[in-house]
Amino acid sequence: MTEPEGVLIYGAGGHGLVVLDAALRQSGLRVVGIVDDDLARRGERILGVEVLGDGSILPDPRFHSCRVVVAIGDAAARERAAGHVEAAGLGFAAIVHPTAFLAHGVSVGDGAMILPMAVVHTAASIGRHAIVNTGAIVEHECHVGDFSHIAPGACLAGNVTVGRSAHVGIGASVAPGVRIGDHAVVAAGAAVINDVPAGSVVGGVPARPLRKESV
Repeated sequence: MTEPEGVLIYGAGGHGLVVLDAALRQSGLRVVGIVDDDLARRGERILGVEVLGDGSILPDPRFHSCRVVVAIGDAAARERAAGHVEAAGLGFAAIVHPTAFLAHGVSVGDGAMILPMAVVHTAASIGRHAIVNTGAIVEHECHVGDFSHIAPGACLAGNVTVGRSAHVGIGASVAPGVRIGDHAVVAAGAAVINDVPAGSVVGGVPARPLRKESV
């Protein structure tokens, strides 16, 4: 019988709690512990799993065979933490909740998180450390970029492209073929029918620019 693979969950906040639950349910994985940069949380137990310390523990030989999932909601913080993991020489685990549906031809990048009741349809690709959150729908041939977040209940129609570190807010809808640029933000409940430039923030029905962010 194959031994379960050891994983560390990096992040003890709200998103970390959700990812931890998914990891505990995923067959073939064994959650070794939680890493969090708030040293005050060391020794805390979450869903029965101990917070072992901050990122400085990652090079410890105890963890040399573990992979890591960076369970931090903020994209910039998630990317920084992923850099710390890489510097420690550890690889990444993708988390797919057992109730998520992945169709034929889907690719899932290292460290990605696909959460309860999410649907990722045929020939879609999910980038490294991206989040497809609870009940989100990613339709056929979509591409979700590295470190991006498709929030709960959001829906991407077919052939949508979401750039790196972009955010599609809760309950938002994106029409077929739309391109959302790197670091762009789609507000909750928006209906996006036109391309969204990199660094922009859009909202409303139909979605319109709210402000331009620095990329």
